[in-house]
Amino acid sequence: MSNSIRLSERISSIDTIRGFALLGLLTMNLVGMSMPMAAYLSPLAFRADEPLNDVIFSVFFIFADQKFMGMFSLLFGASILLLIERLQAKGEKTLGLHYRRNFVLLLIGLLHAAFLWEGDVLMIYGFCALLLYPLHKSSPWVLATIAFVLLAAATYSAGGINETMVHMDAEALANIKAYLRPTAEVIAELKQNYSGSFQEVSDYRLGLDEEDVAGTIEIDLIIVLSSFYRALGMMCLGMALYKWQYLQGKLALATYKKVSIAGLAVGLPLALMAWYLGQSTSWSVESYFAYWGIMPLNILASVALVMAYVSAIILLCRYQWAMPFQKRVQALGQTALSNYLLQSLIGTTIMYGYGFGMWGELARWQLVLLMLAIWSLQLYLAPLWLRYFRQGPVEYIWRCLSYLSIPAIRR
Repeated sequence: MSNSIRLSERISSIDTIRGFALLGLLTMNLVGMSMPMAAYLSPLAFRADEPLNDVIFSVFFIFADQKFMGMFSLLFGASILLLIERLQAKGEKTLGLHYRRNFVLLLIGLLHAAFLWEGDVLMIYGFCALLLYPLHKSSPWVLATIAFVLLAAATYSAGGINETMVHMDAEALANIKAYLRPTAEVIAELKQNYSGSFQEVSDYRLGLDEEDVAGTIEIDLIIVLSSFYRALGMMCLGMALYKWQYLQGKLALATYKKVSIAGLAVGLPLALMAWYLGQSTSWSVESYFAYWGIMPLNILASVALVMAYVSAIILLCRYQWAMPFQKRVQALGQTALSNYLLQSLIGTTIMYGYGFGMWGELARWQLVLLMLAIWSLQLYLAPLWLRYFRQGPVEYIWRCLSYLSIPAIRR
């Protein structure tokens, strides 16, 4: 999410990329808020016979799944360097502030996961940032090499899950395979869990009233480790690209065009291969976690497509006709932390029992309509808020706790 930098010091291309990433993130997060989490991974997991279910899943899987999360991670790494650079230019110390602000981010993520939505990414970002400070003086080539190693580790660990499943007992293996195809009884139980009061939903989310499913903890740990490698790798790549002046839009126009085309040429076939493998195997667990399975292929595709998306957005920032829309997206990027939490607040209020209780009631095409409505609301509110205030409300709280001061928020 965005760091606390004065408006006059902000880099428009970075804010715009972050704004697009935030919009794209909702394409996948709404599924996780409104359906069994298996629906995030498979079009067959829930309401498979609904109109456009397979089409919408396929489009989002190919173009959105892991791609916009990768963009966020890329920008987060760049923002760490940007903040350190600004502080050093003013002669201020950076070490204490870096660790203090990212510890605060960890706490915000913990509260988000506990009381809003368990699909939080802020905890991963805050933890990764604690490891990144020693690298801020590294050359871009060193950072790019570290990124390559971490992304290779993410791909390898995701593909090694099948090896782990070979050694599991029959009950644990059956539980894991059933995860991608939840039964009517499991769905009914999930709906009941998400239809309670705020306290009941929070207790369920924190695991206070549920038993561990045999066999899933070990797999979950491997997936979390792979996600950690992927996030940290993309952050290192973002730091390298920032040092190369790439994200600032300082390179030749032809460079961004070439990278955008190359990213699509590499990433799109890999994403299509992953999708085809899923379709041809009915999105089985074995096809997801093989070494050349759905998840490893999608990780590789996401890296290439992130570069394509980022390059295309920087190109878009150069065109005058796109300026009105770009300014709105840029405002969204400047208030990304607040708007990320707002998306969770809106989504869970609509879906859970303490709100409108719509969990499990909406098909994918209806989620697309809801997504467009949330996009429209945020693109309207973000520039309106910044007309009167210097930062988003949560960014302001984050800044106060990080700097241990209370600066002015109104313009």
